[in-house]
Amino acid sequence: MAPGGSKMYRSRVKRLMISPSACLVVAVLLARGAALAGEIADTDPDQPINVTADSSPGWLPSLDQTRQVRRTVRDYLAAKDGGQYAQAYAVLADINKRQLPFQGYSDQLRKFNALAGAVKDRRITTVTWTKDPAQAPLPGVYAAVDIVSGFANVDRYCGFLVLYQTPSGGDFKVMREELSFLDNGMAKTIQQQHSQAEVDKLWARLSAKCPNYRAGTVAEAPEPLPEQPASTIGYPTVASAMQELRSRPGVVVSVRDRWTIIDDKAASTLWSFPPPSDPAYPAAVKRAVVKDGDGVSIRMNILCEASKPACDNLVLQFKKLNAALSESVRQGR
Repeated sequence: MAPGGSKMYRSRVKRLMISPSACLVVAVLLARGAALAGEIADTDPDQPINVTADSSPGWLPSLDQTRQVRRTVRDYLAAKDGGQYAQAYAVLADINKRQLPFQGYSDQLRKFNALAGAVKDRRITTVTWTKDPAQAPLPGVYAAVDIVSGFANVDRYCGFLVLYQTPSGGDFKVMREELSFLDNGMAKTIQQQHSQAEVDKLWARLSAKCPNYRAGTVAEAPEPLPEQPASTIGYPTVASAMQELRSRPGVVVSVRDRWTIIDDKAASTLWSFPPPSDPAYPAAVKRAVVKDGDGVSIRMNILCEASKPACDNLVLQFKKLNAALSESVRQGR
């Protein structure tokens, strides 16, 4: 790990066997991919669509509904983690607010945040959909979102959110929230006074309340990605990169779903910076179209100053995005 906790990554997608004149096509696709930069934490192309048996026959969620749900979950959790309790409370459905007044809600969150410490990882594991189920309190669309998380002082955490959308559409609201956790201090006390087996037994009982939870989901994440010993983006820090790029003549700066996108057309380079609410913040993703013999390739370099798990997740997400862009070029889309 580099000084200051920064993580540097370098990757190159599979070479695209197309003529150099197709560089323009790849550049256009990179620009299109920038529009998805804010969505990479919200959508996973490998995520299956799960629909309950009692849902309206033949109904499936739209892509827009899928993105709405994941964006709502992301923003809701970011508000909770950031101490923005009024903003988080505003996402609750009216039926939820009637059962839990704001004062009680904010007191619970404040107590948990003080105990848990800084968030290390937030991950959606499963989304289960249903429309107009017979046993639901109201007609409409429901999405049950299973979540696994990790915090500085809480390694064991799982739960779920139930989001609701009225038949007329509109924003999704949090109708129900359930969570189970075992803080590290309590786990250590149980281990010292009894045994590790007792800790595991207690967590097994608590996590049994989390649908679709698998023990070790956080601990058994993919192997950490290798890092570069020094910054590979041409700047020592994320802040210096953004500052210099913003002042460079000819670049186009835009904000797309809270991500800052800087398009340096002269260098055929696209930069993506996540918002403060993203676990990988601060980070800079640099992607460039490079001529490579008879074809072109997309070269990617990342400087990430967040936690190692969040940085690794950012790299994997952009690798998926690059792979999708490469496939688009290969198929001539």
